[in-house]
Amino acid sequence: MADELVMPRLSDTMERGTIARWVVKEGDAFQNGDVLAEIETDKALMELSAYDDGVLLKILVPDGAEAELGAPIAVTGEAGEEVPAEMLAAAPAAAPTEAATPAGDGPAAAAAVSAANATAASEVRASPIARKLASENGIDLRVLAGKGSGPEGRIVKIDVEKLIGKVGAEGIAPQTAAPKGPTPAPAKPVPAALADETRIEKPSSMLKAIAQRMGESNGPIPHFYVESQIDMEKALELRKDLNTALEGEVKISVTDMIIRASALALLEHPEVHRSWVAEGLAYHSHANVGVAVALDEGLIVPVIRHADDKSLVDIAKASQDLAERARAGRLLQDEIEGGTFTVSNLGMFGVTRFMAIINPPEPAILAVGATVDTPVVRDGEVVVRPIMTVTLSCDHRATSGAGGAALLQSFKKRLEQPVLLLA
Repeated sequence: MADELVMPRLSDTMERGTIARWVVKEGDAFQNGDVLAEIETDKALMELSAYDDGVLLKILVPDGAEAELGAPIAVTGEAGEEVPAEMLAAAPAAAPTEAATPAGDGPAAAAAVSAANATAASEVRASPIARKLASENGIDLRVLAGKGSGPEGRIVKIDVEKLIGKVGAEGIAPQTAAPKGPTPAPAKPVPAALADETRIEKPSSMLKAIAQRMGESNGPIPHFYVESQIDMEKALELRKDLNTALEGEVKISVTDMIIRASALALLEHPEVHRSWVAEGLAYHSHANVGVAVALDEGLIVPVIRHADDKSLVDIAKASQDLAERARAGRLLQDEIEGGTFTVSNLGMFGVTRFMAIINPPEPAILAVGATVDTPVVRDGEVVVRPIMTVTLSCDHRATSGAGGAALLQSFKKRLEQPVLLLA
């Protein structure tokens, strides 16, 4: 029996995806577990795998095209099966062409164009599943005509779901439902003086998601920052000794030590390791530490789960594997979700200090600078020590300045007395 294959949720913040490449072609058979397509989400290039055996009867969203979460992207079924007409109707429409204009540019031509535009505007274009959902809930789709989030304003399932939720929560009719939250500032056009020397490129899904998430963070979330300088002499010595003893089994990095120190400090300070959410304060029982990985098209943060339970060697193996697969676009959904804290290390770029923006709903993020030989005073004498500057950004709704300072103090103690990282 023919069935719609819909755009799946491949990340916790995903609202739409782009078909990077169909691996299986129309008419090809596939088995459970086979990769059907590669989908670019707001966070990474993800693989869409089959959950059953079948044949790819029809591709509705071609390579390079976008689709809303839950929108049909293909039709699957059995070999030789006909694709139902209503499923073919769910395919994204081609970009509208300009209305044919009668010869000349007089009133007749203008009237023809006006009539064509009016006819197009009066149509309500919606996917079959959106129509069914609207019918079941008494929603008049004309309210959303031309305002859907599908291609060319086509109404898809998620549009109807949002409207149903808005009506249920606010108790008002769809015609008068008002959007919630602040209206984002519109993007500014390129100044005319720069038009000739400016190239405009469409941002990737990842860059658009980063822009949206950072706008949601740095405005609504009241950030505060605490900074500390850490003497890394003993930590670097321990790292060298461990890597020598491991004989190439795995290479422990400074970032791995930072992850371990962060995880242990977070468990010691639950008043910081908690998130401000709609229901209240969410306390986290384990430290799921995300590590920011720079990509050509943006940034991705794979998560090392239960880092507080992992040894330095385990963390090193996990972080290396995640970073390699992040750059190859082969991360799984649960590997980029569920973080409770993030480490962003720009030290390898020679950056000595910076402040990072929190990734909601996480309560904090640690910005790590380069380790630099610095003259400091020890026992009344000036000596040179490898000093690393770190800056902790905290959500002031979830914790206080004293809480952030206490967390940073515990973190610093574990790096300056690194034997504590081996406990």
